[in-house]
Amino acid sequence: MKVFFGSIVWPLLLILIIACNDRKSLNVSLLTNRGITHDSLQVVRQLNLSKKNLLINYSLSISQAIEASKMADKLAIPELQYQSYMEVIRGAMFAGIFDVGALYMNKYLDLAEQENNEKMIGRATANLGLLNMFLGNLNQADSLFMRGLSLLQHYAVQHHEQVSLDDQINAFLDLGHINMEKGQMPKAEKFYLKGLLLAENKKEFQLVYAQLAQSLGIFYTRMNQKDKAKLYLDLALNQQKMLNNQSMISSCYLSLGEFSEKFKFEKEAQFYYQHGLALAEKSESIEIINKISERLYDIFQKQGNSNQMLKFLNKNLDAKAKMKSEQARESLFRKSFAKNIIKQEEAEKLKDRNAKIALGLFLFVFAIIFMLYIRKYWKSSQELKTLQIKNLEQIEKNQQENTKLCEDLATVNKKMASSALQAIQKEESLNQIVHRIKSTKIAETDSVNLLKSISKDIEKANSTKNWEEFEIRFIEIHSHFFPKLLEVHTNLSYNERRLCAFLKLDMSTKEITNLTGQSLRAVELARIRLRKKLNLTNSDTTIFQYLSDF
Repeated sequence: MKVFFGSIVWPLLLILIIACNDRKSLNVSLLTNRGITHDSLQVVRQLNLSKKNLLINYSLSISQAIEASKMADKLAIPELQYQSYMEVIRGAMFAGIFDVGALYMNKYLDLAEQENNEKMIGRATANLGLLNMFLGNLNQADSLFMRGLSLLQHYAVQHHEQVSLDDQINAFLDLGHINMEKGQMPKAEKFYLKGLLLAENKKEFQLVYAQLAQSLGIFYTRMNQKDKAKLYLDLALNQQKMLNNQSMISSCYLSLGEFSEKFKFEKEAQFYYQHGLALAEKSESIEIINKISERLYDIFQKQGNSNQMLKFLNKNLDAKAKMKSEQARESLFRKSFAKNIIKQEEAEKLKDRNAKIALGLFLFVFAIIFMLYIRKYWKSSQELKTLQIKNLEQIEKNQQENTKLCEDLATVNKKMASSALQAIQKEESLNQIVHRIKSTKIAETDSVNLLKSISKDIEKANSTKNWEEFEIRFIEIHSHFFPKLLEVHTNLSYNERRLCAFLKLDMSTKEITNLTGQSLRAVELARIRLRKKLNLTNSDTTIFQYLSDF
């Protein structure tokens, strides 16, 4: 990331989090239709604690938000689930734990897709754009932001309402940053100005308004538009002074100092830097101390003032040492924290999987016992029929041949009828199970997931057979494909090799879902991961074009 992201984006995230804490803790009016239970109030309390602790102890804050999400999942109240997932995402993004953020973004998106909630899908898509922005994937971030905003706008039109100011302002601010980094200056200016216009004179957006003004000041400084740059930087500084936000005031002084240096206002630059440094030291903003002390060292070096030069050199070296030490410590802690959270998630998944396996074994044993009982009953009835036939043969000797033929024919008919009846009963039973699973409403999320998984397994009963037949035919025609592919890419999993076979034939996502029984979303994500494994992320070559060479 460039300096712009260090000085603007991270403070922006801090502002958004503080703004969320300043607003009403949680809109519980959504719960009134369901009845506010003791458990749902516990979720609200846990979320409020998470928000309060984020700026003090982010590991505790994230843990509290995760605990709230587990309680919300058990209650199966979507409004609470969305809120708790978002708190985990905010905490993870603030702490730089992107693995955890991505995990809960996918949970958020999955829930929105299950509900077919276009508004929430739009927000989730925009959040994925935010994640890609922090990871440096600017083109992907731009695309996701625009798609998320488009979904929110479409939802608003369909429901005769407006896209919330919160969603619009945050989207315009992030799009401005992305286009600034991409060098698309007209677009960046347009998005910044749109966001500033929406946030103007709105008390709840004062912090974001100040950040938009500072972003525009930095933008116009880069564009050599002196008057506009000074206007917006002064606006940002005055706004931050009204809010008494020392860390952000020092950031504004840093931007004003850089502006003054660029336009050769040496005394003003020194004034702004010294004021910014004093505030940064009060608020212990190490990164800003590092930048300002470095700037002041350069200024006094040009002036030949050795005493001041040495003073700010020492401050700069101290700040760098502290930053390095803190970054190393934080990096180790974040990795450990993220690893523990992911382990817990995997343990939960393993527990669910074991429960499903146990239920599957129970059903399997039950089916075997039932089949043995049917077989025994059928054998008893057959033995009885055989005795009856023998008695009839002894009594009716003259009609023995005709009777035998009739009995054989009757036996064949009975077998056919029995097989047909069993097939029909099995099909009806499976359909009834699927219908009951889909129509059942249970508060326990684990049970819902379990039943839905069984339903999907029943519905996909023939998908494995389809794949086996497909695989046999594919290998007959493309016998050298898999050996050549594995020579170049040895780390491909079984599912990824199977996906390569589908894409080799230029099959569409919909055709793949029909053959495998997976969802469109799952296939799309699998394609993205496969493209990354094939080292095609930064290439214009399609997967089909790449695989055609094997």
